[in-house]
Amino acid sequence: MKQVMLAVLLTLFACHTALGGQTTAGKKLAKAPPSKPALARPIQTPEPKAPFEAYAVADAADGKILEGLNVNLRWPQASLTKLMLAVVVMDKIERGVLHLGDRVTISRKAEGMGGSQVFLKAGEAFTLDELMRAALVESANDAAFAVAEHVAGSSDEFVKLMNAKARALGMPDTEFHCVHGLPPAKGGADNITTCSDMIRLAREALQHPHILEWTSIEQTTFRSGTLPISNKNKLVGRVPGVDGLKTGYTRRAGFNIVATAKTGDRRLIVVVLGSPESRIRNGFAADKFREHLLVQPAEPEDPVETTASGG
Repeated sequence: MKQVMLAVLLTLFACHTALGGQTTAGKKLAKAPPSKPALARPIQTPEPKAPFEAYAVADAADGKILEGLNVNLRWPQASLTKLMLAVVVMDKIERGVLHLGDRVTISRKAEGMGGSQVFLKAGEAFTLDELMRAALVESANDAAFAVAEHVAGSSDEFVKLMNAKARALGMPDTEFHCVHGLPPAKGGADNITTCSDMIRLAREALQHPHILEWTSIEQTTFRSGTLPISNKNKLVGRVPGVDGLKTGYTRRAGFNIVATAKTGDRRLIVVVLGSPESRIRNGFAADKFREHLLVQPAEPEDPVETTASGG
């Protein structure tokens, strides 16, 4: 009997010990520290956009580059192209081949231009002077195309004149494939230039007073006063001394400008290519004029241009 009671007691003791171990294990599990959370990724601060792909500041008198970066980088021109259009036209006017009062009849092809335009219709006629103002102030692609057809018979023939003039001016890295600077059709090529070449072109343009006269216009009208047009170069009238020359924009080119300003007897040329925004481009160019000519802006810059191409 004693042996039976001893066996029962030993069994009860063993069961109690086992249950106690399970309770302890459960308590240990509950008290286990939580796993460490994964480290959060560090916040990536986007790098600030560069104000340009290339730029140059030059003295207009001798073309000497005073400062710049990537001045020989080949870059799409966009509507800077229209400066060469103006130079070729003025060459012919000064030789008596053309006259500003000549009537230009608009073709069906000219009517179909996109981007910035003055909405020309086939069969309409305007003076060469009216169309040049539209091309250089409003950056109207249809006006530029109509002028090219009138001068050379076709836009392709006018492109040949532009390339010949570029060679004559010593612009080795410039090439033209169209007369207005619009993006090319699929498989086509952009008009290309560099800051150095644009300084040569700007200096040539400055030799023709009519080009400076056109590009210094802040606001004017087209179509007998019914269509207001305003200068795409927002430095004109806002930075003292700035009186030209031309801006340009396409998605590939970004925002380009060739600007000129004069204080006293000194004239500068500033070229900026490939800026990400028009406000950045304009501000950077204005800063360069302030640094070198000690001028101040008369009023704030305008908002970013919204034209598909031209400004």
